[in-house]
Amino acid sequence: MKAKLIASVLGAAFSMCATAADGPYSPASHSAEVQVDTPLQLRFDSAPKLGASGTIRIYRSSDDALVDEIHATNEINRIGPARDGMRRVVRYLPIEVSGASVTIHPHDARLAYGTEYYVVIDASLFPGATIGGAPFAGIGKKDWAFRTRAHMPTGRSFTVDDDGAADFRTVQGALDHVMRNVPREDAVTINIANGRYGDLLYLRGKDNVTLHGQSRDGAVISVENGNGLNPGAGGGQAEAATNVNGGRSVFLVEDADMLRLDKLSIVSTGWRNKPTGGQAETIYFNSEGRLVATNSNFISEQDTILVRGWSWFYHSLIAGNVDFIWGYNHAALFEEDEIRSLGDSSGPAKGGYIVQARTLAKDDPGFVFLNSRLTHGPGPAGNDVPAASSFLARPGSSWDNVSYINCRMDEHISPKGWKGAPREGIGWYEFNSMDLDGRPLDLSARSNGQVLNPTQAARFASRASVFAAFDHGKGWVPSADDAQ
Repeated sequence: MKAKLIASVLGAAFSMCATAADGPYSPASHSAEVQVDTPLQLRFDSAPKLGASGTIRIYRSSDDALVDEIHATNEINRIGPARDGMRRVVRYLPIEVSGASVTIHPHDARLAYGTEYYVVIDASLFPGATIGGAPFAGIGKKDWAFRTRAHMPTGRSFTVDDDGAADFRTVQGALDHVMRNVPREDAVTINIANGRYGDLLYLRGKDNVTLHGQSRDGAVISVENGNGLNPGAGGGQAEAATNVNGGRSVFLVEDADMLRLDKLSIVSTGWRNKPTGGQAETIYFNSEGRLVATNSNFISEQDTILVRGWSWFYHSLIAGNVDFIWGYNHAALFEEDEIRSLGDSSGPAKGGYIVQARTLAKDDPGFVFLNSRLTHGPGPAGNDVPAASSFLARPGSSWDNVSYINCRMDEHISPKGWKGAPREGIGWYEFNSMDLDGRPLDLSARSNGQVLNPTQAARFASRASVFAAFDHGKGWVPSADDAQ
């Protein structure tokens, strides 16, 4: 991958917000067959300012019942529920302004099929804005009404598109449907059209789900979330619980096996220099099951990838700065990937750390990088990583099992390689490390790691060997066909 890819994906995180297609409203007023998870969009004459007061309210037309109320700040979303009633409860930013367009994300799963609704918006929410040359005076009863689709989709293949014909407008809308309406073991595919999707995601209690994007750089799931907004890695909670514990990741996965992600990008814009940011995973795979990620991009700054269980990342980009690959796992294989260290937005002179392993057992493979490339590039603030400032790993709080096999490394990696010493003896390994041109690296300055011989390296040199202990020794050999 060329360095310009990062710029295009980061740019997509901000510029790919859909705009209203017909007139100032989307869905258009008095339209029918509207998806039940549709975001609301307004197009002003110029970029509006978001006011400190005012609300957006959605009413059911038949009886004027209030079904959703959205404020500009301090909003909480209860995503789900999964089949067992668990929800992901998070603070979220429901109103996005992109140029003259505003996208409003209603709370999850508030609209029903075959129902007419109308939208009311207070003028104070967008003070001084104009639409069609006239001052924005708010939207009153029945000015903006629409009817949802008569029936939910059926089958085992579903489509998501932010502005075209599709079953759903949001990825979470599709996940909600399969969690509630498709048996756990049935394989389902969610096909995501090119576009920018700004919803936090939750999947629980559903196996064999594939998220398949139209194109790797075009199907972009991008959300601002982070430790400053939703502290902690988080988890689902029962409906009766009152705390907010949904965590800082874009995508939270629990109790799921064989989740497949293919040809898409997941971007967390909770940068380290933002009050909302800090630690901000793109995905938290909190499951003892299996995750397959192929031909995809995962971009954040701190803690980009957090995995438990068993995971395989293939032909993908993982980009970040601080401990941007970590977890309490058995085995995670990064094969033929680009592992890109980004410039730190909180300090241009800072380096970073690729891995902080907290592998569950001494004999687990932990984090294995096979035939991959370690590169560097500009982060969200535009600065690159200084030379010799990044490390292959630093100690975690459990077994520090990290191996680099046949990997090419650029000059941002410190000659020392490892930061500190592994907590539980030798758990840091290298074999056949090279520069980007394929020349052997001088490893004489390496500290605390172990350079393996070919026999020792064989344990980490194939999918079959890395995943040999899966399912009590039955093993697992993932294939790129798993994501097709």
